[in-house]
Amino acid sequence: MAARNIAQTDTLETFRTQFNALAADDFGDIGTLDPSLTATTVIGAVNEINGVVTAAAGWFITDDATNIQAVGSGQTLSAFGTVNQVTAVVSSPDKLTLGLTDDVTIANDLTVTGDITSVGGDITNVGGSITAVGNISGANITGTGTTHTLGTVQISGNTITSTDSAQINIDEVLDATEFVIGGLRIYTDGSGYGIIKATHATPWITLEGDVSVSSEKIAMQGATANAFYTTLKVVDPTASRDIVFPDAAGNVILDATTAYATSSIFATSSTLNIYNSAGVLQKTIVGSST
Repeated sequence: MAARNIAQTDTLETFRTQFNALAADDFGDIGTLDPSLTATTVIGAVNEINGVVTAAAGWFITDDATNIQAVGSGQTLSAFGTVNQVTAVVSSPDKLTLGLTDDVTIANDLTVTGDITSVGGDITNVGGSITAVGNISGANITGTGTTHTLGTVQISGNTITSTDSAQINIDEVLDATEFVIGGLRIYTDGSGYGIIKATHATPWITLEGDVSVSSEKIAMQGATANAFYTTLKVVDPTASRDIVFPDAAGNVILDATTAYATSSIFATSSTLNIYNSAGVLQKTIVGSST
């Protein structure tokens, strides 16, 4: 088929000559059209022939965007995968298998209406977003951004905050080797001892009272966990007080119990009875030399 071209400076005679040649030589005489074809135009005849050919020895391939392509006899359909996304494998007989690569890379956002599950591999987010209406589970879920939000809990670097309140609630046992609250450290020394230590220059730990709980006190249990406690309670002081425990081992003597002062105070056993002005015994102090 020769190319036909009419220049802007050509005459009407040139246009007539070229048009007649186009009709006679390129399109052909319609009178010679095969009588088995019903089309009366070149395009119509081509479409009619394509339908006959594909119906007898061809097929169509289409996509969800209504793009369509006829594959006729002798033609080849090529199937190609996408690097780091989809694999395409052709096998006998007449089989095309599409799959995902071991490491899938999606350039933009990924949204899934069900669950995203990784078994043994990683789910890594680089710059985009991974959104799932269901659950996201995996051996390692890694995001390279600076801030990540799970529900209303936000993680930025090593800082955890809440996006909808001023506190984080933990509804289970929290196991940690050390807690730091302001200038107060709570930790273990590695041998089973729990330590509370103030980290500022003046090592004071203050217990403030709450009228709804009673006065300031520390409650302790012995070796058996039960409903009974021994409490150290502080009466509201009217001035700063110091109670000093000496550098010694021994038992604390209380005013409401009977106890003994040892040989560090008495050389021999002795007893001191204290009476009031009416001669009634008020207190007995017993000293032991052992």
